[in-house]
Amino acid sequence: MPSESGALRILRSLLQNKAIPAGMAQMKSNMKHQLAVRWLEQSCHHQYMDQLLQYVRFGLMDVDTLHAVALSHPLVQASETATALVHEALEYHRSIYAQPVWQTRRTRPRFQSDTLYIIGGKKREVCKVRELRYFNPVDQESGLLAAVADWSELEPMPAARSHHCVAVMGDFLFVAGGEGEQASGRTCAVRTACRYDPRSNSWAEIAPMKNCREHFVLGAMDEYLYAVGGRNELRQVLPTVERYCPKKNKWTFVQPFDRALSCHAGYVADGLLWISGGVTNTAQYQNRLMVYEPNQNKWISRSPMLQRRVYHSMAAVQRKLYVLGGNDLDYNNDRVLVRHIDSYNIDTDQWTRCNFNLLTGQNESGVAVHNERIYLVGGYSIWTNEPLACIQVLDVSREGKEEVFYGPRLPFASNGIAACFLPAPYFTCPNLQTLQVPHHRIGAV
Repeated sequence: MPSESGALRILRSLLQNKAIPAGMAQMKSNMKHQLAVRWLEQSCHHQYMDQLLQYVRFGLMDVDTLHAVALSHPLVQASETATALVHEALEYHRSIYAQPVWQTRRTRPRFQSDTLYIIGGKKREVCKVRELRYFNPVDQESGLLAAVADWSELEPMPAARSHHCVAVMGDFLFVAGGEGEQASGRTCAVRTACRYDPRSNSWAEIAPMKNCREHFVLGAMDEYLYAVGGRNELRQVLPTVERYCPKKNKWTFVQPFDRALSCHAGYVADGLLWISGGVTNTAQYQNRLMVYEPNQNKWISRSPMLQRRVYHSMAAVQRKLYVLGGNDLDYNNDRVLVRHIDSYNIDTDQWTRCNFNLLTGQNESGVAVHNERIYLVGGYSIWTNEPLACIQVLDVSREGKEEVFYGPRLPFASNGIAACFLPAPYFTCPNLQTLQVPHHRIGAV
């Protein structure tokens, strides 16, 4: 039997998830709370109660459990610190929409690690899909051999959509806009938005945007989401920009773009929202780079890209922006794929053409970044007029040794798909292995 001091150390490690067996790591917060209280009761070491209960994640308990297990217990009632923690959790649950900006250690699950999610899109056979999946190798060995890539399904979106946008805030996944199918069978841009909670594997509708938008950009900065440009339900190109406040569950217009723009790319870096390329309402392809300064609510022009791009992707690693894929127009005004990768130095305001290219052209792709690697997910090929099932990985983690390789294939070919990296909780994804991140190579597509 461990000594009382040894038992205290073991219990503290369990509550903190430090050096404990994997099976016990999935223990829910209410079970950990009960374990701590029972030890305090039996050992009569009530002086350790505040020290131990601060590690219990009360925000992960539901309201009924908080009342039944926590507030009703005499030990909790006798402690101001414990009572305050429970009331903090109750207030967190009452403020449903504000939860992403109120995240603390006590409301975050003890995640296993990040994994790649794919959301929505457009298949060959199906106009739009609702699917939400995460990358989950069947086992570590097959993942390392790159022989099998398994995509496990989660709770699907409330409505099917493609060419939508996603953003991550406070470990919540936000989905907004895109092209959806109406009851009449007609497809058009939508204004609806929703939020996915990986802790409960559930979706919640949030306030719709003021404008319907597809082929636009969505970015998360500080405590807000920003939606930029796009096409509306009448396929009119928009100059408008709107901001979502989770605390108020409300969208408001902010400084618009200086021209209508759609099919552009965007990314948040250095606390700013960067927008590149796109096409105007007069069908003019753009090579511009613009940046939105939220504190001043103004758009600032930066050095233009080395060539025009539409339907492309943009991502940031360290203090460089990378633009990938998309297409341009040739001298005959025909669309041509762009395989060149260009990088922009935020500090020097200069563009450089990289000495490595995409292995194949990709338009209308999802993009996600993890560990200095950029993932270009799915998309559309103007060579074949078919959606793509490939993932290209741009590894820029080693300067001078950058490379592009194929990652695991998608479970289905899809364009207008969205992607992101998001933590996966133990109890939402119990089969997630130790190799969640698709860094391995796949043979030629």
